Amino acid sequence: MKMYWLLGIVLLVDITLLLVDDYFPGALRSFGIPVWSLYALLGVLVLVSTLTHNSELERRFGLQALLLLSVYPMLVMVLLALLGGESESDLSVKSPLLWIIWGAVLWMGWRDYKKDKEQDGQAAE
Repeated sequence: MKMYWLLGIVLLVDITLLLVDDYFPGALRSFGIPVWSLYALLGVLVLVSTLTHNSELERRFGLQALLLLSVYPMLVMVLLALLGGESESDLSVKSPLLWIIWGAVLWMGWRDYKKDKEQDGQAAE
């Protein structure tokens, strides 16, 4: 379980740094962080997450993880915009497509959560 949370924390830090680079280009370079290393880390995280997949943990923390992994980046984007940054990739809170995708992800996650709860309720009977 510790691995699950560690992967989540590293993923959030990685996403935060990628968003900082998008909103303030060159900021990471000035700290000596090559952007390609963040994309490589993202690939490693996906690989490790796939190899260590645990269905029980996913079912237990699926909704919380979904909310954290979808709400946190949006909050970071709002903060970066308030700090004066402007997205170079159109990945900003002003993008209607981003809001549509975000809403769809949350809705599908909630639907899956409810479906799992119903299955758990039927299995208990």
